[in-house]
Amino acid sequence: MVSHIVVTEGLVYREDFAQYYFLSNYFEAVLQQVLKQVPVEEKVFISPGNSFDCPESEEQCAAKYLLHYRPELQVIVPDNVKDRPYLDTFDNARLLKKWLEQQEQWPLGEVILYCNQPHALRSQLMFKLCGYNVQEVITSYPELANRTMPLRLIYYHYLPANLIYEAIALVYDLIKVFHWIICYKNLYLLKP
Repeated sequence: MVSHIVVTEGLVYREDFAQYYFLSNYFEAVLQQVLKQVPVEEKVFISPGNSFDCPESEEQCAAKYLLHYRPELQVIVPDNVKDRPYLDTFDNARLLKKWLEQQEQWPLGEVILYCNQPHALRSQLMFKLCGYNVQEVITSYPELANRTMPLRLIYYHYLPANLIYEAIALVYDLIKVFHWIICYKNLYLLKP
């Protein structure tokens, strides 16, 4: 059975609105693809994300959004897995895998990833390097991006800056992956 994994793409927080927080245009476009593509019998996993000072995290908001429009979906959100103040794409993959192992649901079969278009290469690579059997990456890009992003994600609004960020973040995440692999192997070798 195919599993669908959503890579988180940001929240927006505005005190001048009645609703203080909501999905970024980029994240909502990703979730629209999930709503269109996922059959009811297949599971949707939302990777662990960040809160950006909002009362709920990216994954919690995404689950509410998906279930609001398609209550029949099997949406699964890992809880209590965050081990760093800010989670990047490697952390999304690593922590979801760790949670799946704890739930005895690892390994997954074939995986379809959903993410923002400029984020596709890094998302696919990080999830593959963490052992996911990624068969396809479904991307999106919003027609309108009028919601102010958190300062940490402001580059989303400027495609050239977004692509430069993705290149730098890819190198950074690759360093983290290789460090993780080395540490994981050393722990395995030290077990009696």
